[in-house]
Amino acid sequence: MTSTRETTPDITPVPASTWLVGGWGADMECESEGISVLRSKPDGSLELAHRVADVPSASFIVVDGDRVYSTLEGSGQVAAFDLDGETLSTPAFTASGGQYPCHITVHGSTIIAANYGTGTLGVIETGTESTELDTRQVVETVGLGPRPQQEGPHAHSSVFVDDSTLFTLDLGADLIRIFSYTDFAIEQIAELATPAGFGPRDIVARPGNLFYVLGEHGCGLLVVEWKNRALKQLCSIALPGAVEGDQASAIAISADGRFAYAGVRHSNQIAVMTIADDGRSVAPLTSVSCEGNWPRHMIMSDDILHVCNQYSHEVASFRIDPNGIPQLIAPPTRVLSPTYLARIV
Repeated sequence: MTSTRETTPDITPVPASTWLVGGWGADMECESEGISVLRSKPDGSLELAHRVADVPSASFIVVDGDRVYSTLEGSGQVAAFDLDGETLSTPAFTASGGQYPCHITVHGSTIIAANYGTGTLGVIETGTESTELDTRQVVETVGLGPRPQQEGPHAHSSVFVDDSTLFTLDLGADLIRIFSYTDFAIEQIAELATPAGFGPRDIVARPGNLFYVLGEHGCGLLVVEWKNRALKQLCSIALPGAVEGDQASAIAISADGRFAYAGVRHSNQIAVMTIADDGRSVAPLTSVSCEGNWPRHMIMSDDILHVCNQYSHEVASFRIDPNGIPQLIAPPTRVLSPTYLARIV
């Protein structure tokens, strides 16, 4: 692992951007006080502007046009806001369908909430007004894995493949679950087992019906293909630099599609991987410091990689050099217990 803190990369101005940042609060034994606005500087790094919502543990945020949705992880709720510039309205709330909602997927007027604590999935209907939220279905799951942290199902993320098909990741049961969807109801129709102890946590869709799946406990990356209404594993690698006891957190992809990045907590690294031209395989390249403690979330925007370092209360921003290596732009920005970044503009 290498540190980028003393590196001074070339400075080329990047387009201005505005972001929302959420984090774990007191009900999750952390310090975030709600949702705040960050604005970009000309060098691409971010600066804290002001708080726009006093809500507890807004750990995952989705910006959907002029609407913003957030998990409230400690209280088992999903919140909805109207967005006007940098202003959020008074939120509306609904039950997430379980304990510790850590991820939401928004697809049209449907929200899928993944509840880590109970392993349940909540299906929520939205309306024409942000105040219209209705939890229509709660789906229970079963399963476990070989690790102590896998004592039961732990739903962690989801993605719609098309209007009638949903994938969900079960970190506790080492499963990618496949659901049919219709009229605010889902039903499991198949599943793909990941390696034992892998703990699938994050998933990103790639061109050609490919999906990259990150294992929290196995600290690995899978490439899977959706073909003929079935999932097939194409590639599996260990994250470069990760060691036993680390926990992988999130995936980001470079703008040109040549590199993949994954947060590695405990060792506090960014794992860097190369992507084959056809996207069907990845290979380890190197790892660099995340320049903080506990890289919970990362996102690529305008060739800048932003990393939420939760326990050091910082957001670090990196330019990607021609070899795909993140280079720290400036000292990280102080943000209390950040867990998720979502771009507004």
